[in-house]
Amino acid sequence: MNNHPAENEAVGAVAIQADTGAPATSQLITLDPAKYVAEVFKPFNDKLEALKVEADAITPDASTTAGMDVCIKYRAAFRDDVRIAGEKARADRKAPILQIGKLLDTKYRDLLEAVAPYEAKFHNAIEAEKKRKEELKAAEAARAEQIRLRVVAIRELPLQAVGQSAEVIVKMLAALEADEPDDTFGAMLDAAKTARTEVLAKLAALHVTATQTEAEAARIAAERAELAQLREAAAERQRQAQAEAERVAAAQKAEADRLAALAAEQEAAALREREAAAARLKAEADAQAEANRVAQAEIDRQRTELDAARAAADAERQAAADQAERDRVAAATKAQMEQQAAAVAAQRTARAEADRVAQQEHHTRGSALAAAHQSLAQEKAAALADQGQLTDLANAQTGTAVADDLFSTGSAASASDATTAPALRLGQIGERLGISLTADFLSSLGFAPVATDRAAKLYHEADFPRMCAALSRHIATVQAKYSV
Repeated sequence: MNNHPAENEAVGAVAIQADTGAPATSQLITLDPAKYVAEVFKPFNDKLEALKVEADAITPDASTTAGMDVCIKYRAAFRDDVRIAGEKARADRKAPILQIGKLLDTKYRDLLEAVAPYEAKFHNAIEAEKKRKEELKAAEAARAEQIRLRVVAIRELPLQAVGQSAEVIVKMLAALEADEPDDTFGAMLDAAKTARTEVLAKLAALHVTATQTEAEAARIAAERAELAQLREAAAERQRQAQAEAERVAAAQKAEADRLAALAAEQEAAALREREAAAARLKAEADAQAEANRVAQAEIDRQRTELDAARAAADAERQAAADQAERDRVAAATKAQMEQQAAAVAAQRTARAEADRVAQQEHHTRGSALAAAHQSLAQEKAAALADQGQLTDLANAQTGTAVADDLFSTGSAASASDATTAPALRLGQIGERLGISLTADFLSSLGFAPVATDRAAKLYHEADFPRMCAALSRHIATVQAKYSV
């Protein structure tokens, strides 16, 4: 490791002689790792502490030339004198240690390969002896277990004899008496002899019991045979009595069946008579019901013809009255429209004169053409507005008759339709016209929603023709306004 003698002394190096008789050159050097590492880095730690004292009193300022020099100086000191120098010392001190570790591993592997055959030679002899002793021990245990089982088998003979016949128990006694325990029982010879003596006594007692039981069973069997003969004789007598009872019962049943058949025949005849009478009564009732139905049908026909004649007469009278009322309203409307037309013509003449004067003034300013177009558009819009007012007036006086003539498919609508429940939705109006409308736009034309169903706006079906007329007037007015 190239340690200096002074350094070895400083870090606590200790010289250990592996063998008292070994020469001095075979001594091994051991070090305290913590002290060794601390001593290696001591110069750099001392340098760091000195630099830290100086650096703590300095505030780095690289914005000036002198401040930049100071920063470069101390950066180099901390980097080169402490960090880089410490890293070099670490690498220098660690390299031989790593080399020693590698050499130790290599030499140990060589030592392990050399000692393995000799260690295995003696290890295998030890393990073989251990195995032999374990096998002997296992064989002895198995032999002892077999002897124990033989003794257990002797003691279990009485259990096997329970329920057996006396003859079988005699054979078991003879076999046990012939099987005298010998030296093969080893240490359990006395136990085997004791068990044999006890079992022989038990088997003898079981033999006596079995003999008595078999004698009692024979007696009981004889009694059962005699009882069976008595029961068979009683059963024969009972069968004969049962046969006689069945014969008597059959005769009684035959007589009862004859009487029942006679009664059934009499009941069937009475039933046929009652059914015939009921059929006659039903036929008479059906005939009477058919006659009543025909008469009621004739009455209903006559009543229907009378109601139809009355309805036709009422319809003719109502049609005549309605026609007279329409003629009167049409005449009044026509007169009022002529008056309105005259007033409109007078207003139009005055408006035309004012437009003429305005045109002359615009002509003098160089914009006569634009003024003429504007005047014409205003005149068209005013005429359409007047026409709309006249149409609204006619509709108000004649109900919905005029609107129906212009926009309906031929079905008549009356003013009374407005009193029915509103069912026409805003979406349906848009679908009929093929455009999208809003409730605010219809309100601007004079048709506010009559009711609402959740988010849907509802109108009267009778208002649809007037909506179409108002929408036509609005479109014509806009067209005239922008046709310049």
